[in-house]
Amino acid sequence: MQSVPVTTKELPPFPYVAMPAELKPSDVRVESDLDFDRAYVIAGEELRRVEGKVMHRKFSLSDMKWSELAAHRNYEMALKSLGATRVDAVHPRNEKFIERNGGSYQAMYGKMNLPYIDASTDPDAPNFEQWLIRTPQTNIWFTLYVDGGAVGVVTVEEKAMQQQVQALPAAQLSSALKKDGHVALYLNFDTDSQVMRQESQPAVDEIVKLMQGEPSLKLRVEGHTDATGDAVHNRKLSLARAESVVQAITAKQIAAERLSAVGKGPDQPLADNTTEEGKAKNRRVELVRV
Repeated sequence: MQSVPVTTKELPPFPYVAMPAELKPSDVRVESDLDFDRAYVIAGEELRRVEGKVMHRKFSLSDMKWSELAAHRNYEMALKSLGATRVDAVHPRNEKFIERNGGSYQAMYGKMNLPYIDASTDPDAPNFEQWLIRTPQTNIWFTLYVDGGAVGVVTVEEKAMQQQVQALPAAQLSSALKKDGHVALYLNFDTDSQVMRQESQPAVDEIVKLMQGEPSLKLRVEGHTDATGDAVHNRKLSLARAESVVQAITAKQIAAERLSAVGKGPDQPLADNTTEEGKAKNRRVELVRV
């Protein structure tokens, strides 16, 4: 998106665009507010993966007595005042766009964290818009959509992840297992996926060292989630993640019969699921000595 000019305007703090002042806090639904995550945006006719700080907010048109046209115009003016440029040249429901990116609009919308909006029929009030602000330091993306009487705004400020969790050395894993019989690990996976991110590999390497050093050790790998979303889905997801960890360990020549995987989902929380801190503590993988 080199054609988008770099702005030198002084910008407000993240998420840059405020919710309408007339709304009560209870009128705004925060779908996500993460210091670091992966998101997908549309640049021209290309689906692009970006990483950074992400916030997804949503509110009802009826709470503002807005039409879809009023929503479009209000955000268009707000974003242009910040120096943003609209950059989408295709709707995410476009058949050729979907074919180029996997062939499933359900998977596409899941990847983009969008509701199932149809292609817009009103050029004056589009139900999907992608905006971009380029600054000397970063790119800031805004996804604006209208769905069934609700307006959604996703803000992504691109940035690199600051690693906060270090892999526990094999000696510490061994000590914790001997003392408590289990140890919690905080591995990173793609959102709503069993795909383990590369930054989690050092933790896997330490588990491998542990099992190489203790040939008689057998472990049960337990996946745990927070309570967000459907419990049945979360149990399946936690099992798939535990199985991914087992596969990563056995790929390093550790015998498969020394490992098993189970998915606990949200059933064994360590902390209160009503706070982001508590949810983060509950999203874990535990090693259990068997």
